[in-house]
Amino acid sequence: MRVNGTPVIEILVFLLICDAFCYEKTLRKIVRNQSKMIQTPFSDTKYTTNNYSQSSHLRDFLMFPGYTQVKGGVHKMQRPRVSTILSSVETGRSKATYSKMKLSKNGHQNELRLARDTFYNTSDLPSKTNVLFPDYTSPYIITNMSNSGEILLEEIGQIPPLNNFPLTNTVNMKSDANVLIDNNNSVLQNVYEVQYTKQSSKKFDINASLAVTEYDIDQDKADFLIEEPSIQMHLNQTQNIPILTYNCKNLLQQRVDIDAQEKLLEFDIEPPWIVKKHFWNKIYDNRYESLMRNPNWPPLKVILIPRTHVDTVWKKPFHVYHEETVHKIITNMIKKLQFYSNLTFTWNEVSHLSQWWKFASQKRRVNLRRLVREGRLEITTGGWVETDEATSNLFGILHQFTEGHQWLHRFLKYKPNVAWLTNSVTHSPSFPYILSASGISYLVFTNIHFSWEQFFAEYQYSDFMWLQNWDHDKSTENAINEVLNRIGKDRYPKHTVLTHYLQFNSDGFEACGPHKHICNDEFNFANKILDINTYNVKRKSERLLEQYSKTGTTSPHNIIIAPIGNPFHFSTQTEFDYQYNNYLRISDFINTNQNIYKATVEFGTPINYFAAITERHKSYYPTLKGDFLNFADIQDTNAAYWTGYFTTRPILKILLRRLQATLRSTEILFTFTLNLNALRGNVSEMFEKLANVREIVARLQDRNVLSGTLPANMVRYIQNQILTAVKDCWYIQEYSISLLTSKSDNNEKYIFKYVYRDGEFISPFKSVAPGDYLYVFNSYSHERSELVELITRNPNIRVVDHNKKDIMIQINPFWKYNSDRNVIQISKQFYKIIFVIKVPPMTIELFKVKETYDVTLSTSTVYCMMCAEEPLNGGNSNFQFSIQPVETGDIQIENYKFRLIFDEMTGFLKTVIEKENYREKQILMNYGAFKSSDTHSGLFLFKANTSNPLSNIFENPKKVTNAKVMLITSGNVATDFVSIYGRLLQHTVQIYNIANSPLTNVIRVDSKVDYEASPKNRELEMFMSIQTDISNGNPPEIVIDNNGFQYTPRKLNLSRPVESNMIVMTSMAFIQDETCRLTFITDHAQGVTALQEGQIVVMLDRRVLFNDGRGIDEGLADSSSTNHVHYILLENLIHDESKNKQLSKPIISMPSILAIHLVNTLNYPLDIFFIDRNLFDLCYYAFLPLIQSTFACDVTVINFRTLSKRLSTSLPITALITLHRQSYSCQISYSDLFHCNSDVSFNLEQILQNVKNVYQTNLVGTSDGVPMSNINLINFPAMELITLKVKFR
Repeated sequence: MRVNGTPVIEILVFLLICDAFCYEKTLRKIVRNQSKMIQTPFSDTKYTTNNYSQSSHLRDFLMFPGYTQVKGGVHKMQRPRVSTILSSVETGRSKATYSKMKLSKNGHQNELRLARDTFYNTSDLPSKTNVLFPDYTSPYIITNMSNSGEILLEEIGQIPPLNNFPLTNTVNMKSDANVLIDNNNSVLQNVYEVQYTKQSSKKFDINASLAVTEYDIDQDKADFLIEEPSIQMHLNQTQNIPILTYNCKNLLQQRVDIDAQEKLLEFDIEPPWIVKKHFWNKIYDNRYESLMRNPNWPPLKVILIPRTHVDTVWKKPFHVYHEETVHKIITNMIKKLQFYSNLTFTWNEVSHLSQWWKFASQKRRVNLRRLVREGRLEITTGGWVETDEATSNLFGILHQFTEGHQWLHRFLKYKPNVAWLTNSVTHSPSFPYILSASGISYLVFTNIHFSWEQFFAEYQYSDFMWLQNWDHDKSTENAINEVLNRIGKDRYPKHTVLTHYLQFNSDGFEACGPHKHICNDEFNFANKILDINTYNVKRKSERLLEQYSKTGTTSPHNIIIAPIGNPFHFSTQTEFDYQYNNYLRISDFINTNQNIYKATVEFGTPINYFAAITERHKSYYPTLKGDFLNFADIQDTNAAYWTGYFTTRPILKILLRRLQATLRSTEILFTFTLNLNALRGNVSEMFEKLANVREIVARLQDRNVLSGTLPANMVRYIQNQILTAVKDCWYIQEYSISLLTSKSDNNEKYIFKYVYRDGEFISPFKSVAPGDYLYVFNSYSHERSELVELITRNPNIRVVDHNKKDIMIQINPFWKYNSDRNVIQISKQFYKIIFVIKVPPMTIELFKVKETYDVTLSTSTVYCMMCAEEPLNGGNSNFQFSIQPVETGDIQIENYKFRLIFDEMTGFLKTVIEKENYREKQILMNYGAFKSSDTHSGLFLFKANTSNPLSNIFENPKKVTNAKVMLITSGNVATDFVSIYGRLLQHTVQIYNIANSPLTNVIRVDSKVDYEASPKNRELEMFMSIQTDISNGNPPEIVIDNNGFQYTPRKLNLSRPVESNMIVMTSMAFIQDETCRLTFITDHAQGVTALQEGQIVVMLDRRVLFNDGRGIDEGLADSSSTNHVHYILLENLIHDESKNKQLSKPIISMPSILAIHLVNTLNYPLDIFFIDRNLFDLCYYAFLPLIQSTFACDVTVINFRTLSKRLSTSLPITALITLHRQSYSCQISYSDLFHCNSDVSFNLEQILQNVKNVYQTNLVGTSDGVPMSNINLINFPAMELITLKVKFR
């Protein structure tokens, strides 16, 4: 049929083409309107209350005229997000969401998804939102309440968290029965239908069925190379995973005789006797004479303890110390203990003992075992090294303790009974707990503030019970109650440690009495010149006995420890002879005349001292809680505070923390490789590398390394040690994941580690490109949402997860600051790709990088002041950022949670507005520096200049630069505000635009500090200050963590010098009043103080060229560029009238569950691995949970380490898993953000796979333990650590 000579068919085809073209054009317009944000300048906007809902969280009238504003909206994309832009500037995002090329492929716009082994809450997903006719009553619609009336739509239905576990008891790593590929390239796989009941817990009802899904291999061939894991399913299997119910319990404070923090505030830290450098005066002499005449005063008993102190790493490397001195000391010790039958010796460092053992003959090993068994050689503490108690964190402490105790248990069958911690100048309450949980009930320590020294001597508190502030358990048996015959209410709590303070702040000869020169000069018999003979024995004995007797009056029982030895003594056999024979003559003379002198002297070990005092003195020991982290000695009639090393060499502290995190991930991956029967190949090589890494990491926990108080040449040695350990860890990780994620016939390593952090160790450089695959491993025991940052040369990429779902990404410029030109240079060669991923706990997940043709919505908007683009040299000429100038006025950025206002002049944050309650909070952020004093400042010491304590660090940058340097990048994922002040400081504030994520509540602050080459910026101790309107008391109180384990409130006496108020945080610090709290989170140890109420001052870096006279004989001049990462949390406290009665009691201030979560994610970062493209065929698993179910919300896995032996060829079947039940605040709720198992009871056999049995052992895993099936609040209370010995099938 023809119409006017034209076939009807042709007319119909033409009309259909026109219709399709118009439809396509209309569709592009609709999508463009949904993605385009039209905003008017705020000065032109008239707001009326009628336009706003009372419940709206996006109320725009909170933005004030006169501000340069970065405002948020919601796009029609995969999940809610905020894309921040300047309100008065066109975004340039008017392009269609998809290009014509993509729209032409109508059949493949939405790629087929592989469900893998992941079960999703499909019943909670809403139906697709109708773009043309949206349902405004739907709870899944978010409306933008701006004046334009624009409705921005979003499908809110998200993948339910924590449901990504295959509901099975075992994962067979060798079977592929559930994945079949036929000759027609069709994939047959099991599909499981999952239904969730809407109850307080999620109940899984699984019915297995077989389905056939066909894929077009030619269309997207690479996507289907990954097969699902083989799963053994049981029909009608059910599993309950309760969601988080906010049912916590406040921890009450322990009542004690001495609260260390309160007592320190009462001390006179500038006493009159400070000019004489010692508190001992006529008052103490009169007490001594009075007690000597008192017939009821018990006789003096002196325990002579020969010992020496050796360094692991300080002025020399470990092997040099060992070969030159320590090896000789240990050898001589064994010889002389065999020769002198009543001689004793005490040893403390297991690292040197282990090194000596490697090269010792079998005969000497047998002799060492016999001396230990006889008790004449006592090995104290059991740690691999003696670590610093202030700047160390929990994982590092436990690792070096476990490494030392495991060595003693394996080679000597020995368990220490006494801890000897006399090398550290700070003492944390975490250590008594760890010692108690490891089976040690007695502690000897020294080096405390001189005011404490006087206090203990005045009140005769030489021995006290050190308690935990939260420990109220008096029902559990412990050695202290048994020895002292304590019963009922008189019992001491479970983790009580009987502590002895070694008077006069010395663990050597000077500890014999108050007149140190007598002890050290006259009774150090290292040289034969000081010989005791028949003619002088009486005079010498009485002179020494006078010092002993005066020391005895500082205790209620008149029993003292008299150390014999100084650092690196007894390196020759003659010194052993001189010391032993001279002290033997003195002790024989006194013991022969004990009726006259009322004294006895004998050789012994620390355990003999505690046996003596618990036998003689059972009545009363004062109880104490708190810490001794503020140490000061006296120099030149002034107090010298050892608070500078809290911040010394921050880059070294950061690298050590990263090394610990790397080892932890390595231990966990290696243990799971063994647990899932995937370990194969060269097993002995893996064991050897792992053993070496464990020893290096434990050795680097030495106090001189952690504190950064090393000579400059030794810093380079430590950095090489770190790199060596990190590379071996990466090798083990790569090998472990290669075995876990491939078939059983593969022994080849096909992935490589990717690490890129500014200023830290990095892996070989890798820029991502389309076609790359990467594995992400979450070693944290809970689900986490985390930002991933990658570098690429090709910005036209997208990222998909293992379910082939697109992940929201953001393309940021890759830039660097040119200090010579004072400009930000934006690269055209490289780009940053950032995206947030949600990874289940202990899970390996695959992500793929694909090419895309339109990145309009992924490209960030850039606003810059003083920017320049680099010349194009082979870059992507078709891609460029639209760089807009920063308008005048204060600057605002915002996300779903906050609106942040920055000062126009300084570029620092000044106000935060919470959108949920429209509350405006003053958060004045600034940077400054203390000017160091020319005395009492250096590597160890900190003292501000008394005449000019503060320095304006921005004077020089303002003189050099002509304009402010600012950069704002705003996109789908995050918004960054960068302000630069010369090379000295780059300040970045980042907020996240991800709805319903813990990251939304976080304000991230990066501070990149570069002191440049010395002597620039000399005598500057730089800090960041945050001034708030929080009324945290007068004097102000700051709650600071101890080693990331517990939290101690500290009140600051502002009338004292700032150095006396300097304390250390290793994870977080927070201030609060009745309504709100500010939490400051860090990833390494830093000094913290305050100069007024509502303030937190955090030390960043320091350069002090003075020698503080504490052993190094050099200043601190090698400060390097360091990037400090911090999180700031603003939290509102909940007031529950029903809990007022409980809250009226003294409770312990605890961090929120979100703060704990953020600390853990900083401590345990994600591990990223790239797959070798040439070996991609070996990749078998796209999603691999290593555990069967989740841990309880408040339980964190500290470590999961295999009990393996060096050079072992057989596979071990036992591992130690250490858990921490981290209690959190009941006054702050995040129940809508966390989805975890709220059941406080759990069974490890239901979490781990292939478990034969579980035993509860001591914290270091050396006891046989008792079987434990169910873990609950009774056997695993709040705040405690527990180690379980797991045996695999």
